[in-house]
This record gives sequence, structure tokens and C-alpha cells, in this order.
Amino acid sequence: MRLVERLGTTIAAIATAPGSVIGIVRVSGPAVRRLLEKLSGAPLPPPRRAVLRWIDLGEGSAPEQALVLFFAAPASYTGEDLAEIHLHGAGPSLSTLLERLCSFGAQAALPGEFSFRAVVNGKMSLAQAAALPVLIGAQNRFQAELARRAFLFDHFDRDMAPLLVRWDEAETLAVALVDFPDQIPEHFPLEKARALLADTEALVTRLLENSRRFERLSGARLLLVGRSNVGKSSLFNRLLGRDRAIVSPEPGTTRDYLTALLPLPGLGIEVEICDTAGLRATTSDAEAEGVSRTLSLTEVSTQILFLFDGSTSPTDEDRDALALVARRDPLVVANKSDLGRHQQAIELAPALFVSARTGEGIDALLTAIAARFSAEAPDPATPLLFHQTLIRTADAFLGESPSCRAALASGDAALIAAAVSRCRRLLRELAGKADDLSVYDRIFSSFCLGK
Repeated sequence: MRLVERLGTTIAAIATAPGSVIGIVRVSGPAVRRLLEKLSGAPLPPPRRAVLRWIDLGEGSAPEQALVLFFAAPASYTGEDLAEIHLHGAGPSLSTLLERLCSFGAQAALPGEFSFRAVVNGKMSLAQAAALPVLIGAQNRFQAELARRAFLFDHFDRDMAPLLVRWDEAETLAVALVDFPDQIPEHFPLEKARALLADTEALVTRLLENSRRFERLSGARLLLVGRSNVGKSSLFNRLLGRDRAIVSPEPGTTRDYLTALLPLPGLGIEVEICDTAGLRATTSDAEAEGVSRTLSLTEVSTQILFLFDGSTSPTDEDRDALALVARRDPLVVANKSDLGRHQQAIELAPALFVSARTGEGIDALLTAIAARFSAEAPDPATPLLFHQTLIRTADAFLGESPSCRAALASGDAALIAAAVSRCRRLLRELAGKADDLSVYDRIFSSFCLGK
């Protein structure tokens, strides 16, 4: 059943993860007051005041002592009457309570159904709702900060709302003038329509770029590459502050790649750092497979750190290895500075000289790595699209805008009206005001139960 078809029903779900000390069941809808009174046999709690109640879990179960919170519509998360019932633990008692509520007429909530109702009832925008799963599942402070900004402050809706008003007006005029095309210059100024399209394209382009930056940073990887025996594994261990990779003077020790999470100073994020097999020609099948995997990783990694031995003259293997990754603008680093800096090392234009053995230059290297990722970070002041459905809609708008521009240039009233209507529909869908309600099902289906 589609989410919109369940509006007007009372829904219930467990809202906390397994293993919690205190578990919460949420209930929303018109029957909340009746359900609370039936569960506790006591009067309805005052709105927004936590009260202690004994909850009847049914025949064969001892009563449960619970903390009950009631939120009267419209001053609730969903905009409906809503209750939270806090129980001890998060296992069988919660399941028993949910079954009890359903036996009284509530329906088990679908994924994201509480947030869907919040959007429908004007308690939050679709962009805010899309940020919620990211905020809940944030793996680092940077992700959490951006999602929190989107969820609490809704810069997206602030920037989008004025454009929607202008598009609504443009469509009304364009459709009305289909039968009176000679009045287009007077009542539908084409220059204003072109300016509206340009303003919208600029905003959507910024939204997409910022959102893709967020995606890239969420899965960021730093790849260590170079020929064998330049100290990649030693640097890997030094950056992590522990012995994670096997270090040996024997060439080809690293056959497969190793990964770990590396905190970056000042950014509040961790990136995946990857130690790889040395890039060189080899007759060993195992080592050759490692080299092949290294080359594959260079195509999908966010940043590449190219390491060579700066205490000796660069070799042909160094030059060949650097050539393989040169187009990815690697951070070139000379290792083994504790053994001296060879005068010919500058041929490879290293950004830094470090010593993985002694730790010399490692703080500066971490700062340089953080700067690289920071340059790719999303702008906190620019809104983000946190769901692929919204990103695809934004792409669709930009794909449609050239034909809209062509229609405006043609001066044909019917073409203009059709193009403006298509662009307006896509923009409304992006803003969570879609005429196609299946958009909501696609977005909220990825949410957790109880959210």
C-alpha cells in the first residue's frame, strides 16, 4: 500500500535500535488518545509532560512500567496526535507492546512513514526529511554537521521557495496565453522567463555539485602508490600510528591492498587509507595480480599519494609508476629523508620530504592530505540533496532546460507553455511538492522503521 493511502490511520513502530537500555515505541494518528487510555487505564497525560504509567501488555505478561509522552496535534513531529512510550530494554517488551497496539487497531508503520506524515502535514520539507537518515547514520562529525544543518535550518527550501513562486506565475501566464500568442511579449516577457530559467539552472547546478562533493567525501579514499621498497607500508603504519602492514626489505612483500581508517586533522572526518602493491614489472603471478589491483584502485580513489625514495636518484621504475597516475594529480612525497635528500630527487617535484621510519615531516604530510580533501569538501552554506531520487530529479531538470530555452527562443506559445510546465513540475518534485506521489514512496522506503 502506498504511503498516501494510509493517511488518516494510526501507525506504530519501534523507534530505537536493538540493544538500547531504554526502548521507545512511537504511535501517531487519530486513535492515539484512545490507545494510550486503553493501555494504561489512566487519563491521557498532559501534552509534552512525561508521566509514569503501568502499561498492560496483555494476557500472560506482567504489566510494564513506562514513561509516556503525549504530543497533541499539530504540535508534534508528524503534525498528528503522537505518543512515545519508553520501556525498559529494547527487545521482547517492545515487540509485545507493538503487538498490543496493533490488536487495538493501530497499523505497523512502514519505513519512513512518520517522516512522510511530517512532510505532508507541513512540519518539515522533503529536503529536511531526506537529511534525517544521514544525520542518524553519520559516520563522522563532518557528515553529522552538514546533515544537522540541512535538517534543522532547511537552507534548501529557503533558496527554492522564491523560484517556485516565479515558476508558478510563469506557468499560469504561459498556459493562459496559448490561445492569445500575440500577447506574449506584453504579458509573458520572454527576457524574464529566460532570467528565471538561468537563475534556476544556477541553483540546481550548485545543489548537484555540492551534493556530489558530499557523496565523494563520504566514501573518500587515499591511495598510497609507488614502486616496490620505497616505504609505502612503513608510511601506512606511521600515518595510522600502529603496525598494520607487514614491513620487509624484500621487494613485493605487499601482494594485496590493505585498508584502514585515517582521521584527518581539522576536518572531523576519517578517510580510508589504502596500502598497495608496488608498481613494477614482475614474473610472480601473485605480485602481478597485486599490481593489477593497484592500477584498478587508482581509477576509483579520491586522492593518490605517490611515494618514492628521496635518498637516492629516481629510477626508471619511479618515473614509469608516476606516469601511470600523473593524470590524477597525485600528492608526490619523497620518503627516507633520514638517509639524506638526493639532489636529483627534485626531478619528480616532491611536495614534501618525510621519513616514515623516524616520523620526520609526518605532521606536515597529514596537514597536506587534509588540505587536499578539504578542497573537495562540500560548502556548508550551500544546500545538499541527500537522496538519489532528488539528485536524479535535479539532473532531469538540467537535462530539460535546453529544450525550455529553445522553446522560449521560438516564441511559439504552445511550445513555451509545455516547456515551462515540464520544468515547473520537475522543480516542484525536487522541492517535495510532487504531483506524482510515488516520489514519496521511493524516498521514504529507504528510511528506518519508526522514523
